[in-house]
Amino acid sequence: MDFDFSDEQKMLRDEAHRFLGDVSSFASIRRHLETGSAFDRGLWARLGEMGWLGVAVAEEQGGLGFGPLELCVLNEELGRCLAPVPFFSTVCIAAEILKGCTGAAAARLLRRIVGGQAVVTLASAERSDWNFDIATRFAGGKVSGSKTLVADLPGADALIVTALDADKEPLLLLVDALANGVMRTALQGLDALRPQAHLVLDQVDADVLARGDEARQLLARVHEQAAIFAAFEQIGGAQGALDMIAAYGQQRYAFGRPIAGNQAVKHKLADMLVKIELARSNAYYGAWSLEAGPAERPVAAAAARLSAIEAFEFAAEENLHLHGGIGYTWEADCQFYYRRSRLLAVSLGNAAQWSQKLLAGYSRGI
Repeated sequence: MDFDFSDEQKMLRDEAHRFLGDVSSFASIRRHLETGSAFDRGLWARLGEMGWLGVAVAEEQGGLGFGPLELCVLNEELGRCLAPVPFFSTVCIAAEILKGCTGAAAARLLRRIVGGQAVVTLASAERSDWNFDIATRFAGGKVSGSKTLVADLPGADALIVTALDADKEPLLLLVDALANGVMRTALQGLDALRPQAHLVLDQVDADVLARGDEARQLLARVHEQAAIFAAFEQIGGAQGALDMIAAYGQQRYAFGRPIAGNQAVKHKLADMLVKIELARSNAYYGAWSLEAGPAERPVAAAAARLSAIEAFEFAAEENLHLHGGIGYTWEADCQFYYRRSRLLAVSLGNAAQWSQKLLAGYSRGI
């Protein structure tokens, strides 16, 4: 049982680390925020040129033909530099849903994603996220309802919407984000690098991607996969926060010596590293489960999710605290890690919900 990445996957990680370190600095992030754009379109186009948007898409569909492990590798590096692109919502969620659907509309949209020509997001949250406990209805080829906290909705070209038909059968629908009857209201979120919005659909034309048990099972599988991908993004963010405060601690002097020399600071850095490595071990187990099959994936996804939430939140908070008073100002870059850690802690379900999933998995003997 090998939980490590292959040499080729490590090469992809190193390439991503070098590339993103050059093009997605905090200076470039601040310039992006000043533009008011939903995401960095120039960087998004470059990711498409490098093939990253189709890394887990089959070659016959225009992708590179690799698998979910390559997505884990890329998410860690994207999380480390907080790249302002809709990679997670479009590639890790929407594209994975489309890969599980048949029909020409899904195939066409998947090719557009691979080519960097479309941003697609899942709109599912009403009372609760990632299920079909919803009020959105589909009838006569049209969908009506509302969704909230839709990630990357301000810049989306197409939407995958959860709905029920007249018989309350679950559906996954494809909707043109620019169609008549689609109304988007931007929300004031904690993390401006990952914008969210409220969605209202009023008699909007929609195509059915999946129906019934097929739709339910597809959404459940993608949810578990997304939890593992998010865990790698959180590990990357936690490592970035640790690297930031380690560098700052060597540059910031107090009483004639670097603060990194203080025993209390050393203990904090060590605690951050321990939590990150524990989260990394669980994330690697989750990555293994992506290819090992569905039997162990629920427990692996929950374990990866819970440990990654704890590691990223702790690292982001300590990074901010150890910066001292300047850590609470807009001029300090540590805020970006803190904001992302808080957002990812509640995306895809919070820690309490994933704890219940973990206990349920163990109670079934998995």
